[in-house]
Amino acid sequence: MFKNLQNTIKELNADVNNVANCEKAKKLRKKLISFGLPMAIVGFVGLFVCVILFATAGFDAVTETAFSAFDGVIENAFSARILVPFFMAVPCAVLGSIGAKLASLGFKIVVTGYTTNLIKETVGNNCPKCGEAVEMEMKFCPKCGEGLKKECANCKHINNHKNDFCEKCGNKLD
Repeated sequence: MFKNLQNTIKELNADVNNVANCEKAKKLRKKLISFGLPMAIVGFVGLFVCVILFATAGFDAVTETAFSAFDGVIENAFSARILVPFFMAVPCAVLGSIGAKLASLGFKIVVTGYTTNLIKETVGNNCPKCGEAVEMEMKFCPKCGEGLKKECANCKHINNHKNDFCEKCGNKLD
């Protein structure tokens, strides 16, 4: 599932307009967050439990010492109650760290998607192909020649290149 993750993210980043809004990015975002968050939660909760168990292992609350008497035999504090949480802390920390990194990558795609849409909607008119600043009345980009108007196939109304739907009839634009 996570094969070539870095290459996929680089490929998505190649086209800034589609980096977080295309179907491939949405699927990747969903996978990263749905796997990363539970991994991080399980890992860090496990690490917390291991730390608590390690800190309290071998401590006898009655005698307030690190040794306790059990049927007349003194149990050494360096026992399985210490070793198990000590050695389980490392895998839990690794699991939590990997999960946090995967979730972080997923959330970065989410944030990039929102900021891409925000920039697209709020910044002045720019060419959708090259990013050159253009005027509203221009029909073609002066730098690359890209068409800046969309004609509705249904009613033939001329729409701004940013519109996804026709201003006049509501038809989906190409």
